[in-house]
Amino acid sequence: MGGHGDFGVRVSILHAGAATLRDNADALQQHSRAVGEHPFGIAENEAGRNYATQGAAVHQGFERAAACLRYWAAAATATADVFDRAATEYTRIDQAGATVLTEAGR
Repeated sequence: MGGHGDFGVRVSILHAGAATLRDNADALQQHSRAVGEHPFGIAENEAGRNYATQGAAVHQGFERAAACLRYWAAAATATADVFDRAATEYTRIDQAGATVLTEAGR
């Protein structure tokens, strides 16, 4: 995850990636609400008086699309959590290794 010639993991990059994923998850949640709450197809005359069934089907499509956006947001949030936990664990391991090396050098 480092640059050319780097060895190791850049913890700050993992945290930044997690923050970006969380921002995107928030945006996906907002869009899912906008799509899911779209009123088309709820009232009988939305799609035209002879097309209530089709209008309802379109509305169900909106609801399914909104559900997909919510699932995508949940997956992005879960991935962000993993990135943060990994960064924390890398830091802990590095600190423990540094302590061991410092102790050995005394």
